[in-house]
Amino acid sequence: MSTGCVPPCDDPAMPSADDPFEPDHLDDPYPFYAHLRAQSADLIDVPERGVLVAARHEVARSVLRDHTTYRSGLGVQWVPVEEAGIRATFIENDPPAHTRVRRAVQRWCTPSAMADMAEVVDRIVAELVDGLVAAGGGDVMTALARRVPLRVMSEWLGLDLPDDAAQWADASFRLGAPDPPEAATEHFAGFLGWAFGEGFAKPRAGGFAEAILAGGDGNRLQDDEPFVALASIIIAGLDTTVHLIGNGIAAFAANPDQLAVLAKDPAGRAPAAVEEILRFDSPVRFFLRRTDDGRTVVVLYGSANRDERVFEAADEFRVDRDASAQLAFGSGIHLCLGAPLARLEGAAVFRTLAERVQSIEVLDGATRTDSPAIRGFATLPVRLVAR
Repeated sequence: MSTGCVPPCDDPAMPSADDPFEPDHLDDPYPFYAHLRAQSADLIDVPERGVLVAARHEVARSVLRDHTTYRSGLGVQWVPVEEAGIRATFIENDPPAHTRVRRAVQRWCTPSAMADMAEVVDRIVAELVDGLVAAGGGDVMTALARRVPLRVMSEWLGLDLPDDAAQWADASFRLGAPDPPEAATEHFAGFLGWAFGEGFAKPRAGGFAEAILAGGDGNRLQDDEPFVALASIIIAGLDTTVHLIGNGIAAFAANPDQLAVLAKDPAGRAPAAVEEILRFDSPVRFFLRRTDDGRTVVVLYGSANRDERVFEAADEFRVDRDASAQLAFGSGIHLCLGAPLARLEGAAVFRTLAERVQSIEVLDGATRTDSPAIRGFATLPVRLVAR
């Protein structure tokens, strides 16, 4: 990170920016992100919102990794923890509490632990992709993107997640963003009703959900933490993976040459393709960090991942590039717990598509979600040509 002035400071020339949450900046945010990255300040003042913005990769990564200055425990969503009255167990704790709750579940979330899920993931993905290919296409979001993580998460956790869970996850992210619609509160109430009712009442024996609700390893989860922890894992694991899949399919449709590159070695290249999808069109738009001196910093993941200082030809979708520096899952001690599972699901989806599909065409009717928290599609009708 450069040594330029970081607010608050006495520099009257501190640049300000338009509101990144304006609807005009949601459908295609990347030109606006480029404008932000061109600013001289590390953190850019957005007085309309009372926040600072981290738009460049170096700055965003530094904020995410400096967990003592830029704290998660004060709240990573738009409403601070002290006002919200609830704390997301993993992402809204600072050490030592964060260390304790993370250790309570860590062994179920490692890449090696996720490897045990590979056969389950492959079976679910193959069934859903084959159905979509046999139909010649359809709405990707309905037929594939929402169904893969719902079924995988159900198997992993040992719960029967209903179809409504994807809508509940979307509502939760909207509630963490500015100006949430009333419908988001209503939809999220549906999740709470299900969870407090039959949802969490009878997890399958030996499943991850049962372990969480029992307090995790060493009974480290305390008070309401088991309930909130399980809810957090469901919400984060659904919405992000849903839009990883949808955004990736849209990217391959717009760049058929890249589908051809992947098809040369689907199994070998799918993991790198997932990293490039996450970089090129990050599902999570932002999370916040707060400081003890009253600053609120918005980390714009999509902007950091298009930073031309780090990624050559950053606006181009290239599945053979090294995109491992992408920040879509965060960085530092709060790196997404579910990242290994999301990567496993994404690699299975795009490997299988490359093996089964010769071309992907997006049809009329595709619509982006208007969520200020998540970048993805509400509907994505496609035509598929089988190999």
